[in-house]
Amino acid sequence: MSDQMDKMEGMQEIGTEQTAKEKRAAKKKERAAKKASGTGKKHRKAWIAAIAAVAVIGVGLYVKASSSKVLPSVLCQAAAVGDVEETLSASGKVGSAETQTYYAPVGTIVQALNVKEGDAVHKGEVLVTFDTEDLELTKKKADLDAEASEGSYQSALQQSNENQNKYSDASIGLDELKQMKEDQEQYVQGLKYELEDDKNAKRKDLNEWDKKLMQEQNYQNRKLSEQQAYGGDTESISEVIDNINSQRADVANQLSMIDSDEKILQKQRLIDAEQKKLEDMQEEIQKRESKKDSSENGILNGYDKKSKEASVESARLNADQAASDLEKAQEGIIADFDGIISGIKTAAGSRVEKGSELFTIQSSSAVQVTVELSKYDLEKVKEGQSATVTVAGVSYSGTVSRINRVAQNNAQNTPVVYADVTIENPDGNIFLGIEGKAEILTGSAEGVVLVPYEAVNTDKEGDFCYLVKDGVIVRQNVVTGISSDMDVEIKEGVSEGDTVVISSDMDLMEGLQVNPVMQ
Repeated sequence: MSDQMDKMEGMQEIGTEQTAKEKRAAKKKERAAKKASGTGKKHRKAWIAAIAAVAVIGVGLYVKASSSKVLPSVLCQAAAVGDVEETLSASGKVGSAETQTYYAPVGTIVQALNVKEGDAVHKGEVLVTFDTEDLELTKKKADLDAEASEGSYQSALQQSNENQNKYSDASIGLDELKQMKEDQEQYVQGLKYELEDDKNAKRKDLNEWDKKLMQEQNYQNRKLSEQQAYGGDTESISEVIDNINSQRADVANQLSMIDSDEKILQKQRLIDAEQKKLEDMQEEIQKRESKKDSSENGILNGYDKKSKEASVESARLNADQAASDLEKAQEGIIADFDGIISGIKTAAGSRVEKGSELFTIQSSSAVQVTVELSKYDLEKVKEGQSATVTVAGVSYSGTVSRINRVAQNNAQNTPVVYADVTIENPDGNIFLGIEGKAEILTGSAEGVVLVPYEAVNTDKEGDFCYLVKDGVIVRQNVVTGISSDMDVEIKEGVSEGDTVVISSDMDLMEGLQVNPVMQ
């Protein structure tokens, strides 16, 4: 029973080792694919030497097989302390890190186009010249419009100021004058009331006197009648009656001539004089109000003034724009930096609209390779990392300058992230648009424990190495760090000088006695 359980446990260990072996094989295959051709040749030489050593040892063991127990041989290497660099290889298209598209600064005719597609140009070089005849006429007309608009505004402003002065002159003291007129109207009306009262008083006095005379007259007439009836003296009575009649006639005359009374006339003259003052006041008020109304219509209000100022400003802006357009056309298009011409969209003699695209300059001094990164690469690649860029067989120093934060689908419809690797020392041997290769230094460590990457295995429990201690296989779990195409950094689990297994023709298991062959 115990033997069966041991066999079952052995079979499980074998299965686990097979799984680990498959994983190691996949990992080794992935790393082998990333090796440079020079590194691959170095490894092949090492493997040839190792196989030869194993063959020699195998022959020796075979000779002794009949006299002693033969142990399986495993290829080993001592863990060493050293430096390691981890790189990631990626390829992409060489392009410019600085591009500028030029647009027509004005709408006019292209007089001359001094470049062709693919031409190299230098900073300050005149690339396009424009016909300026129409723009000169436009500027002249805009200047005249601006001058006319300014003149019209100044004229309106002067007229408005004059009307404002007239309005102010007409308004000064107008309210006081109106108050004086009201006071004068009341004064004249009071005089008229007084005059009428005087006339009525005099008329009343005369009528009362006439009434008394009439009473006396009636009395004397009765006396006269009595004297005549008795034959008395009537002459004196007749004289009295005649006197009364004379007085009544004088009273009637005075009643008809009341308006000619000197006192009445004096008061009437006073009234006429004061009435004349009132009429003069009224006339002055009317003149002032008429002047005020007429001048007020000629005063620019805030809205009118803003409108005219806006017209002047608009005309001035048009003139400034016309001057600017002419200046830009006279300058032409000048290269802002050294570069290569691409995407020409115009030709000499053609009319271009303002803002229409002319061409693009791609800088030849700021060059980069744009590479694809998978989601696994993003864990290692960071902005600022150094790189070696190879273009047409020539190597250049580079730096990861930008990592796009938005994934895009590549030609295989696989989501990738594009990163720019700037070439630090570009020269005339670099052509834009060709393929370049970047070796990005993703990590480095100095003075760390290193083992060959073939020595690291992986299973469901994690990374581990097989060590040989006293001729016996020992499984040792490890914590790995960075790795190159040849070595892996061991942070925990293996120490300098430990014997690690890098190759075996059989499935290994812990506790197995082996014959270590050091590489």
